[in-house]
Amino acid sequence: MRSRAPPQLKQKRSVAEKYSRNSAVGSAPRVALAGSKVLVALIALCCVSVLVVCHWHIDQTNLNSGGATVGLNLNAFVSKKAETIPSNDLQQTISNHDLQQQPLSFPKAPEFDTDGKTRLHIVFSTDCSQYQHWQSYTVFFRAMKVGQPGHVTRIASGCTDKEAEAVKAWHEERVTNAMSSKFGVHFTPHFSAVKDEDGNVKGDYEFFNKPYGLEHWMENGEGMGIDPATGNMKDEDMVIILLDPDQALLNPIGTDFSEDRGNVIYHGVKGDTKNKQRVKHGSPFAATYGFGDGWRPLDIGKIAGEDSPAKKVSAAEAIDHYAVGPPYIATARDMYNIAVKWAEFVPEVHKQHPKLLAEMFAFCIAAAHLQLPFQLVDSLMVSDAGIRVEGWKLIDEIPGDEVCENAVFEKYPSPFVIHFCQRYMAAEWFFGKRKLPKDFFTCEHPLLQIPPKNLATEFNYKILPAKKEKEIITPRIMKHESFMICAMTSIVNEASEFFKMKHCSDNKGTRFDKSMNLFQMF
Repeated sequence: MRSRAPPQLKQKRSVAEKYSRNSAVGSAPRVALAGSKVLVALIALCCVSVLVVCHWHIDQTNLNSGGATVGLNLNAFVSKKAETIPSNDLQQTISNHDLQQQPLSFPKAPEFDTDGKTRLHIVFSTDCSQYQHWQSYTVFFRAMKVGQPGHVTRIASGCTDKEAEAVKAWHEERVTNAMSSKFGVHFTPHFSAVKDEDGNVKGDYEFFNKPYGLEHWMENGEGMGIDPATGNMKDEDMVIILLDPDQALLNPIGTDFSEDRGNVIYHGVKGDTKNKQRVKHGSPFAATYGFGDGWRPLDIGKIAGEDSPAKKVSAAEAIDHYAVGPPYIATARDMYNIAVKWAEFVPEVHKQHPKLLAEMFAFCIAAAHLQLPFQLVDSLMVSDAGIRVEGWKLIDEIPGDEVCENAVFEKYPSPFVIHFCQRYMAAEWFFGKRKLPKDFFTCEHPLLQIPPKNLATEFNYKILPAKKEKEIITPRIMKHESFMICAMTSIVNEASEFFKMKHCSDNKGTRFDKSMNLFQMF
């Protein structure tokens, strides 16, 4: 597949140029405690004194406006710990968190896109499982961290009344009140049942929640709805950004995909006049996915009707305009029309193709049926470390010895989203979303170990954890795997630190130590 060459390597422009971003994270050397028991005790007391003098605090003044400056009030917490636990335990509790770092600073998110008028709304579909609970928290945290304009809503499908009540309460305390009042949750009925021709349930396909959940939210969600007089969306000009829950923002997403941004790589030749620059009615955008025209062999006539325009789409057109996946970006008018047909087509698509990609193929067919060709953007995401499409050209341009620097994606031009749906392996390091404990965002859970900074340059292999087999990989793949492991470690650790700072100051069992290694869990 063709893709334009990446822009000349340069450090990332300040996001403040587009989104008034002023994020800054500082750090200082950790306090080291060593020596005899007496010396350890004296140093521990000094640490407590420093904490009292520094008077870390949590700034509550602008949280609900979409911005937050967060410090850590450990005064009472540490003084209680000093009285009740041995000094070596106090050493672990204190030194595992960088007590001398500057407070984390998050930008105040704009209400509108860069044009000052377009409303943006990110949505993502989940069930009510704990597994997708922690992923949802990551989506919200990253939206806050990058200063994503507009609103963000989790669409939670199939919750029992008890589950919905618990999720709503947790979300209000941990997300809405702690991050932004523009971060919401919308509940829908259970949609994932697979039924036979008589309506009897014969299985479950959880990804039915995506089309049906989107349609339900667009018709019934807060601030959404259909105008009964016209049958159209009440605000057709709003732009909807549909993510998956296992996607973490590295950059804000809006409607502007001008090539001069530095991190936009179109699916096509550089300077191609066919490339669209901005999302508007009839001009949706999406990430490039590698399944090509995989949906075309299906019986399109049975899915969408014998006269459907989707039947006339050529292989080349399918690859250039419909090989798409999240993030999907479209105006509310276009997204709602797609959602209606997506929900209509997906049962038959799943019947013909009862596999993982059924709902994605149904989305492609719906867009083709409506004659809504997408502008594909390779750099909207990275996911599969071994694939040629996606935004890997941007990662290739980062110096190898910097790939594992903390939050390197904030220093260089980077993709918009990291899609952590694969298993990532480099030497004896691993990240996989199904291995991360579901209770990771709690006070008592440790953080992930930090991979070595030379991971991408000093090793040339990965180890399949279950089999403990070493596999030699190319330097390029090693760099990609290392980036995903290090980036996701940075992302979930920072989100967890934020959680602990906000909600765990009075919990004696709170842990900031970076001691958990997912590779060692096999």
